[in-house]
Formats: sequence, C-alpha cells, structure tokens
Amino acid sequence: MSAGPEILFARDGLPRLAARLGELGTRRALILAAPSRRFVDRATAALAAYEPAVFDGAKVHVPRDVVDAADARLAEARADTLVAVGGGAAVGLGKALRLSHDVRFAAVPTTYAGSEMTSMYGITSGNEKTTGRDPRVRPDLVLYDATLSATLPVALTVQSLLNGLAHVASVLSTGSLDGDDRARALDAAVAVDRAIDTLHAMPTSLDAREAALRAASAAGLAADRGRFGAQHALAHLLGGGLGLDHAALHAVLLPHFLHHLATASPEVVAALAGVLGTADVAGHVHDLLVRAGAPVSLDALGADPAAVERLVATRPELPARIARDAQRGRRPGA
Repeated sequence: MSAGPEILFARDGLPRLAARLGELGTRRALILAAPSRRFVDRATAALAAYEPAVFDGAKVHVPRDVVDAADARLAEARADTLVAVGGGAAVGLGKALRLSHDVRFAAVPTTYAGSEMTSMYGITSGNEKTTGRDPRVRPDLVLYDATLSATLPVALTVQSLLNGLAHVASVLSTGSLDGDDRARALDAAVAVDRAIDTLHAMPTSLDAREAALRAASAAGLAADRGRFGAQHALAHLLGGGLGLDHAALHAVLLPHFLHHLATASPEVVAALAGVLGTADVAGHVHDLLVRAGAPVSLDALGADPAAVERLVATRPELPARIARDAQRGRRPGA
C-alpha cells in the first residue's frame, strides 16, 4: 500500500475518482457511509463500472460491532477497493478495515477534520476507545470535492475546521515538531482560521469551501508528523466514553486547552498568537464558536458532569481542569 495518499482536487470529481481507481486496478468497490447516506447515490452512479456495494452503518468513534458488520459486508461484496464518502465516521471505518484487509482505499471527505491525511485510527469497544498509528490505514487516494461540502451548515463547518485546528495545537503542545514541520503546522493554523472567517461571510462559495479543504488537509498532514498531547487524549477519552460527536467535542475543548497552554506551554500560545494576529488565542477560538452558533460547552453536548469526572479520574496524568472548564463553556479567562 502507498506510504501517503495521492490527492485529487476536483469539483464534481467523483467520475474522475472512478477513472483513477480503474487505472489503479479496481474491479469491485465497497462504499462506506453513515446512515444518512449523503452522496451515496452520486458515488454509486460514478462507480457503476465496479459493481458498487454499500455499507451505510458508519458511526462516530468506530464501534467494534460496526467494524465487524462492515467486515462481513466487505467479504460478501468481494470488493478490492474501499471508498469512504463522508466525515470522520466513514473515513475512520475505512481505516479500521485497512488494519486487517489488503484492499485499496479511497477517501472522499465531506467535512474538514483532515483525518484522511493521517496514519491515526481509533476503534471503540464498549465505552473504551483504543487509538493508534499504522501506515496501513492511510488512504491511497483522497478526492477533495468542494461541491460535496458546499451546503454543510456554518456551525458544523466551524466545528469541523476547529477539529483540524485542535490537532495542530495538540501536536505543537508536545514540542514534537521542528523546523519546517513546525512552520507548516503554524501555516495550517492560519489557513484554518482564514477559512472559518471567509465561510462565515460566504458559506456557499466553492472557492471558500476548497480553501477550507486545503486547510484541513494541511492540518491533518501536520498532525501526522507530530505527537499528540492532552487535547487529543481528552477528546478521545470523553468521546469514546460518552459517545459525543468528535468534531463538536474537540471544538468545545479547544479554547480551554489553549487557555491551559498559556501557562503550561506559553511559547506555543505565543507562536499561535503571532500568526493568528490576536493576543487572546483561547478567547478568539471561543468567539468563533459563538459567532457560528455552535455549542461552547460539554453541557450543551449533553455530557453529564459526573460521568465526565469519572472518566478524567481514570487518566490522572491529564489536566482535568480543561474538561471542568469546558463543562459550562464560559469564555476562558472570563
């Protein structure tokens, strides 16, 4: 399998993806999607030459029973290629299947987390989420098609882009990026911030949506080159334990993680402040959520405070104050 994805930027690009898969040797395809089945009909039509089957049970945090069901569907379809169409649930399921199957893998992300660019995966069994890295899980091919995210609501758009920014902040916080990699991570942070600002003003602009996809891709690549910190660990701990939406959870935690870093790693916050042009990075991120009408607290996501406390108690090495401050979601420092 390829060490890194081949990237296609193309509007209404599913036929182009299909042509490229044919060049790579695809004979049968299995489309992975969430139960909403957004764009599945378009993907099925574009991939008609490859007898496309569909598994539409992808779920956030990639539950083990969903992986097992998709595994059975893959065997039934006798597919040699996975095509994940959707957000992190579909892409994450494709990654989980690649751990144990030597099949081609194409990702068609319709949100902005950037996970399609990484070797990271996660699978949840019960209330425990196991994450890891393995080069096998990277897609071989990624199609970025701005037409597929043009109608994503602004609140969801901002949450998804802040998910990407959270990954960048998390790897910067560990000091695991040097030189050009660190510079690229900071550039990705700027690109994400600019994309959010532009999409507030022009939410259906295909140029703006494509810029957001490029920013998300850059953020994902930067994240894959570093080691994650507390932001990432807390998001997976709480998300797997409570079944919370991954992007929304990252977005809610991020302002409070940045506020924590102002004391724990002030050089990281200073670097972000310098490139973003704001002295209050944590407050700025909080305000992006408010402006978008997105949730700003764990309370708003339906997280029970007692359950949050029980989970963070299992990981005493993590700064529990981040989760506690995020519970009610007041503006950091207020």
